[in-house]
Amino acid sequence: MNSKAAGLSLSDGLDLSGMTLRQVWLRYIGIGGCEGLTEVEKQLSGRTVLTSYEHNLLAQAINEHFIELDQDHPVAYDGSHVKS
Repeated sequence: MNSKAAGLSLSDGLDLSGMTLRQVWLRYIGIGGCEGLTEVEKQLSGRTVLTSYEHNLLAQAINEHFIELDQDHPVAYDGSHVKS
């Protein structure tokens, strides 16, 4: 089971950011993401699940937008890879 820290989901974060799917995808690719636009859209709509790593890249892409606006980073990172 994936354990996410408190925070917004990817789709809620994207909605709040005002960015388009393409804008977040370009940011995601820019920081090392490797999934195509269609796969990212499926992830954000809940039709598929990306790896923890890919989820965290998407979260980072969205959170960087908020940081650029001098806001907090509200999107939760996936901590399922963290050992207890």
